[in-house]
Amino acid sequence: MAGFTHGEQKGAQDRRWPRYKVDVRLRVSYENAGHPASAFGRANNLSHGGLGAYIPCRIPIGTTVALELTFPYSSNEVKLNAIIRSCEGFRYGLEFTQVPLTTQDMILKSCHMPVLLQ
Repeated sequence: MAGFTHGEQKGAQDRRWPRYKVDVRLRVSYENAGHPASAFGRANNLSHGGLGAYIPCRIPIGTTVALELTFPYSSNEVKLNAIIRSCEGFRYGLEFTQVPLTTQDMILKSCHMPVLLQ
């Protein structure tokens, strides 16, 4: 079961949006040397603009990837694009791009639902 808690993290004061802890399985698809590649990983935090995830493969910073995941408090799988913005080992920071309005609503609900449940 996926759950949230508002997490304080290093550099939080420099972030555009607060981060919320999650535990969500995801699939990442991308091009590797001109060939399609994919991997499964786990998102460990979520914000309005992106997510942090553990993905056990090497993906260069700046790569556009396709994500498939189900947000907490939703039963619908979503597909969206993101750009790899940071990497430390297999821990990646991804920024969402071109997010449909319905998906934006799911992200906002997932970020704010824990606060409403308290």
